[in-house]
Amino acid sequence: MTHLWILLSAVLLVGLAAEPVSSPEENENEVLKETEEENTESQMIDNTIGNLSEPTPSQTPNTSAPSTTIIPQNSSVAPQCPGNQVMLESGSGCGCSSDMLLVGDNCSCPVGYTDEGAAECLDINECEAEGTGLCGLHASCTNSPGSYSCSCLRGYLMGPGGCQDVDECSLAAVTGLQACEGNAECKNTPGSFTCLCPVGYTMALNGRGCEDVDECSFEEQCRRELGNVCVNTPGSFSCQCQAGFRAEAPVCVGPVCADYTVCQDVDECLESLAVCVGQGVCENTLGSYKCICQSGYRGNGTHCEDVNECAFSGHGCDTNARCGNIIGSYYCQCYQGFNGDGFSCFDIDECAVNNGHCKHNCSNEPGGYSCQCASGFQLDQDGHNCVDVDECSLSNRTCEHTCINTHGSFQCSCKPGYQLHIDGHTCVDIDKCKLQNGGCSHTCTNSPGGHVCHCPSPLLLNRDNLTCSNVTSCKQRNGGCDHICSERVGGHVQCSCQTGWTLGQDLRSCVDVNECSDFTNGGCEQLCLNHPGGFNCTCREGYKVQTDDLTKCQPVCEPPCQNYGVCVAPNSCDCPPGYPGLGCSAMCSPPCAHGGTCIRWNKCLCPPGWTGVGCHTAVCELPCANGGRCVEPETCQCPSDYTGPQCLLLLCSPACQNGRCVDVNKCVCAGGWQGARCQIEPVQCQEPCKNGGVCVGFNRCRCSTGFTGNLCETAITVPCVPPCKHGATCSPHNTCTCPEGTTGLRCERLTCPVITTAVSMARAVRKAFRESYVDRCGPLGIQLCTKYRINQARVYLQAYRVGYKIQCPQKTGR
Repeated sequence: MTHLWILLSAVLLVGLAAEPVSSPEENENEVLKETEEENTESQMIDNTIGNLSEPTPSQTPNTSAPSTTIIPQNSSVAPQCPGNQVMLESGSGCGCSSDMLLVGDNCSCPVGYTDEGAAECLDINECEAEGTGLCGLHASCTNSPGSYSCSCLRGYLMGPGGCQDVDECSLAAVTGLQACEGNAECKNTPGSFTCLCPVGYTMALNGRGCEDVDECSFEEQCRRELGNVCVNTPGSFSCQCQAGFRAEAPVCVGPVCADYTVCQDVDECLESLAVCVGQGVCENTLGSYKCICQSGYRGNGTHCEDVNECAFSGHGCDTNARCGNIIGSYYCQCYQGFNGDGFSCFDIDECAVNNGHCKHNCSNEPGGYSCQCASGFQLDQDGHNCVDVDECSLSNRTCEHTCINTHGSFQCSCKPGYQLHIDGHTCVDIDKCKLQNGGCSHTCTNSPGGHVCHCPSPLLLNRDNLTCSNVTSCKQRNGGCDHICSERVGGHVQCSCQTGWTLGQDLRSCVDVNECSDFTNGGCEQLCLNHPGGFNCTCREGYKVQTDDLTKCQPVCEPPCQNYGVCVAPNSCDCPPGYPGLGCSAMCSPPCAHGGTCIRWNKCLCPPGWTGVGCHTAVCELPCANGGRCVEPETCQCPSDYTGPQCLLLLCSPACQNGRCVDVNKCVCAGGWQGARCQIEPVQCQEPCKNGGVCVGFNRCRCSTGFTGNLCETAITVPCVPPCKHGATCSPHNTCTCPEGTTGLRCERLTCPVITTAVSMARAVRKAFRESYVDRCGPLGIQLCTKYRINQARVYLQAYRVGYKIQCPQKTGR
């Protein structure tokens, strides 16, 4: 705007420089006019610029009068001065003061001043005069000593009639300058101008330019339910048909018609029959279409794969049948041991034929059978034969003493001194003293499994443990003493006992002394436990024997008292301050979490990855960004728009299928894929389609009949139903080509070859032997093809015969 005002001043100054400016005195205007005419053109421009920003002087103060000083006269007789003159200070005569002018005989003030007393002038403020209108409208008045000046307001220039408005819009058009930007329209206003925008635009932030209004971002402008979509245009918008719709012919003409287009859905399935390839079927949708897979297939419609109906529960096969999947369908086949069509199977009673080849008993079961043995026998490993059970080897103690195994059973026998009870298992003691007094010479006492002979005093039992004799020396059986024997005068013996024992009434045997029976309790503090020849001190529950004094007890605390605590009673510790927990352990509130250890009052020792009060704050070495929260060690809980270890990866929902997420819900597609989620497949094959296939998608080919695969590289082979067995090849018309050694419609039966080999006589006279090999015999059985080599030594041919036979044992259980 500064440049605009400078150019404006330069243009208008030529016509305004010679015009007089109103002032009180004509002689002052003439002096000002002569001064302005002497200035150069550049000085005129500078003065005009100054007039836009500074006041313009309209009066020039009069030249001050010569300086005079009035000196009062001290003489007693003052000379008389004419008019209102005063005596000068220099004494040179009469005159006027310095700020006054002499006019005739009187002193008067210059123009712009008024008299103030006899010898003083006061400046007149012309700008305060009411109703004077010295400067006019759109101007400001500035007072100065003896004069005043007028200056125009911004947007106005001084003219012959005062301050006049400047038309900035016209000036910009003449000078080539640009008052408003772009397509904005300039409109002049008093003292300024404004920029206006046409319809469909709005004023920019700088106030001079216009920006397009996106009408499509406001309320619905077009009828989307009719297939329209709003498209913004400069200054306006238009309604167009969405993708998948086609505009219909207009049915309304005239100003009352709607300003939108009626769009009709395009049926892509009818217009492009080959839009879906392979096993896909086209289904029209509003504005688009989708490909779905045929029954028996699954996928996204553009790529369909066979559905394994057997993997789901709705295939309908019997619970006793096997489900077999084939391309586009499936089949059901009953298990071995069942008959039926696969959807309904019934059990076969194998025991009805030859007792199921069981040696003892046969029990039919669903889908099979089992062999059972009589009591005393158990089933052999072959599942058919029965072998004897060795009951004596079992750990249930069938016999009390001795067990003897028999075929299918067992027998019990007893030790000497016992006889077998009528139950056949337990043994009963035989009272030997009832038979000839057990062989004892004096007294017999029966005992379990035997008997003991006793002698009256002073006789002792001899070494045969049956007869008695008189003992007079310690050398003979220790004199009959239990412990210590000593000989006395007269051929008598005296018995004594060791410490902790006392001599019995027979003066030979020793009886244990119960030290715990007296009032001293054996000197034990709590419990006394007697044992033969001595005793031990023990403690009640919650106490233990002291190590330094075996008669005293000390309390036991579990857990032990820690941190210098003292166990004062069972499971009771006297703890120091700060350790009130169990076993004088520290207590923390809240408790230490995540494996932390309370080391003192409310102080936890946290494991790595946790910190804070109670070890409840997780630690993440790498901080969680974008508002994420550390919930576990090195684990961030991210907001809904981010993911990754540090919440640095943007998240798109739904996910970008064939691209990467670069902003919240914004995908950058790769390899030519398109769409908001890169879901629209490009027609691009990096490798050419084979066998006459046509590229219809991203590395996807539409194959000709008889081929499949992404590049149509695989020939389609239709499997046989039911499938061929034993490695047979499926041939046309659902037939199987069986390999050597198999036969049947599905090559399910094995045939063993018959081979005749000529050998030397030395080999022919060897003993016959047998070899076997194993192969499948149905879904659940085993087929043994047994090869026999039979010696032919009785014939004069130098050869032997090799024969084969097939043996398929029946299934013994499931």
